[in-house]
Amino acid sequence: MTLWYFVSVALFLSDISQTISSTCGGNSATAITTDAQAFSSFEYDYLIVGAGAGGLAVATRLSENEGVQVGIIEAGIFHEADPLIDIPSNVGQTLGNPMYDWSFETVPQPGAAGRSITLPRGKMVGGSTGINNMAWSRASHAEYNAWELFGPNNGWNWDGLLPHMKQPANVSPNNTDLPIVNSELYDPRYEGFSGPVSASFNSWYSDVFPSYLAAANSSGISPNFISDKGTTAGLMNCRSDVERNTGTRSYAAPAYYCGHASLPNFHVLVNSQATRVLLKWSALLGSYVATGVEFSSNNNTYTAISKKEVILAAGTIQSPQLLELSGIGNSSILKSVGIEPLINLPEVGENMQDHVFAPAQYQLKPGVLTFDALRFNTTIAAEQSAIYAQNGSGMLSGTDTALSFLPLDLYVDSETIDSLKRSFDTVLADNSSSTFRRMQYEVQKDWLQQGLVPQSEIIMWSRAVAPLANESYVTLLSGVLHPASRGSVHIKSKDPLARPTIDAGWLIADFDILVILQTLKFAMRIATLEPLVSMIDSLVLPPPNVQNDTALIEFIRENAASASHPMGTVAMAPRDLGGVVDSSLTVYGTTNLRVCDASIIPNGIGTHLQSTIYAIGEKASPRIPSSLTVS
Repeated sequence: MTLWYFVSVALFLSDISQTISSTCGGNSATAITTDAQAFSSFEYDYLIVGAGAGGLAVATRLSENEGVQVGIIEAGIFHEADPLIDIPSNVGQTLGNPMYDWSFETVPQPGAAGRSITLPRGKMVGGSTGINNMAWSRASHAEYNAWELFGPNNGWNWDGLLPHMKQPANVSPNNTDLPIVNSELYDPRYEGFSGPVSASFNSWYSDVFPSYLAAANSSGISPNFISDKGTTAGLMNCRSDVERNTGTRSYAAPAYYCGHASLPNFHVLVNSQATRVLLKWSALLGSYVATGVEFSSNNNTYTAISKKEVILAAGTIQSPQLLELSGIGNSSILKSVGIEPLINLPEVGENMQDHVFAPAQYQLKPGVLTFDALRFNTTIAAEQSAIYAQNGSGMLSGTDTALSFLPLDLYVDSETIDSLKRSFDTVLADNSSSTFRRMQYEVQKDWLQQGLVPQSEIIMWSRAVAPLANESYVTLLSGVLHPASRGSVHIKSKDPLARPTIDAGWLIADFDILVILQTLKFAMRIATLEPLVSMIDSLVLPPPNVQNDTALIEFIRENAASASHPMGTVAMAPRDLGGVVDSSLTVYGTTNLRVCDASIIPNGIGTHLQSTIYAIGEKASPRIPSSLTVS
């Protein structure tokens, strides 16, 4: 553990407790329980599996109808007043800790030098919104509009989603006292101002931040001041989900759960893992009806009953796992592990998409202040702790917010773009692709041809990804936003507590690695421009001897990592194309089983996912009927 872990725990559990200890205003005990027996003895109208962004959004909205009983089953706990979550600069401290993180791991990835790569997923009330990097962003018009091709007639497009993207947000203005020019502007047509999640700009920026912005602008990346309007190309100072008055992370637990914790019809069971959805065939309806959820708690198995609906919001890894454990999925896979197939949906667990990034890391000259100072300089750490204790500002309240979403023609010459298009065409020409996947690829090809949808992203971190000394660093992360590679998630046994097999498929398509290569080279060119270059002492990653494209590709395969944006494994699409849920998010072959998380995204979007997942939950809740009762 780092020095800062001990500094944060020692100082903040004692000094900051008055600031953040009343996250729920004393209401948390009302809704949360660890008593599995008591929870299972109650009948619910709606049962939700997973208390992340999608699950809490839909559950809390349903609970606002006092005539229904809403239950949530969550495997983790509520980490109330936990400095490792609440203090923004502590981002990353919880990764790999089983109290916070599922720490899933892929099978060896051929496209990533045969490595098995960790895929963090939040295990807590709040889900991954409690462990992510807090970026609050959206995708472009075109990306959301493409969803309507797969889920027609239910408003799955930019216009239909925009009200629900505004609904969670409580946007704060820029701090005009700071000399940062590349900050997004207000526009009430696109922003929300009364939602539960605070979205704000930093109150502190590293020394390298303005220099990077200037260098990036010099490279040809224009500022994007209103990216939330659906035009995402350019360089933005992104908002973070931070409550600026306290300087604490504004994630799904305090934002959604706490506002509803005192409702008598809202119940949250923690430390309990859902293991199966109970399904009953209805001859009258000609489909299966979800009647409840089986779950495990303290090595005992229980059943909770739902009278109206069961809603899976367990995420891109565990929602397909639960469907398969319940007898829904590819019949061949289910039979191979001894599960009786009830509904044959071959695409359950398929279509996994993610964003993959490779780093360029630079050691900075002495005296350049970045987040790294909290790691090795005890004096600065103590000073910043005192500032944070006083007013919730300073370094500890800060996050990395310089994001660039890039069309290829901004930084890649026409000949190379033509080569990239040819590489993508080889994927499209693969006759082994399903009809659903070919339809996805046609959409992506159209984006590639038009050049309007950004294909890559550069993220500037004012810190090291791999610190080699007690120095300050800047890291430029270069990633592909619309990969051609696809992966999968499937159960490997009928044991419901066994982890699924995750084959992410990262970088198996040459198109993906070539986009990252060009983006990494562009990021490294930005580092040669003033005023950024004057702050840099030396290149650390890639190693200085890695100089040609072949060597860089090898470096990318050996060092690329997931941005932890998995999506698509329970995709919304027509059943005959390979869809798992329809445009009401109902699982095909069932009457009242829905999915409400990033797994329903049919075609990957080039953004940081959390605000979109909240919107999915907000959009789903009013469409869930209150009249249907399971018989």
